[in-house]
Amino acid sequence: MKNSVPYNVIVFDLGNTIIRFDHSISAGKIAKLFHSDPKRIYDTFFDSEITRSFEKGLLSPKQFYREASRLLGFKLPYEDFVPIWNEIFWEDEGSCRLARELKKNYKLFLLSNVNRLHFEYIEQKFAIIKIFDELILSFVVGAMKPERAIFEDVIRRAGGDKAKILYIDDREDLIKEAIALGLDSIRFESAERLKTTLAERGII
Repeated sequence: MKNSVPYNVIVFDLGNTIIRFDHSISAGKIAKLFHSDPKRIYDTFFDSEITRSFEKGLLSPKQFYREASRLLGFKLPYEDFVPIWNEIFWEDEGSCRLARELKKNYKLFLLSNVNRLHFEYIEQKFAIIKIFDELILSFVVGAMKPERAIFEDVIRRAGGDKAKILYIDDREDLIKEAIALGLDSIRFESAERLKTTLAERGII
């Protein structure tokens, strides 16, 4: 069935939608260096209050590094920490091809819960970031999905008409929040599945 609403803007999530990642890579490297528990490191790095503060821009990269070092008890020069922290990403080639195809007919926004170190690394390493018309990043906005403020920033930048926006994210909880705010949304499962769904709805 063809989509009856002509979208102007398609909003992509970043992590595990456009760019894949595995946080256990960096946690494992730190654990090996300091003979520590990988789960404890993983939880501190990626599911803790300091990480949320970092992703909301409340901590600078060096402040985050110092807090993580203190909590985990490791002593590692900042210059050695940064590549371990950053080198956990790879491109989803199918999603990137699809985004480039959609770019021909739509404005593309990127909406992400992400910290400054990770985004600066991704922006430098992956050319796909350059195709996006707007970057709505948690560390810049000062809010994280599913907080209303970051979705409202998307709507404002898209011109204020929710009906003209399509949102794509891999997390079901974030899709539900977007729908509750009035944004048409599709859960990302794979590039192939997304392409099929978009074709069925007449979007491509």
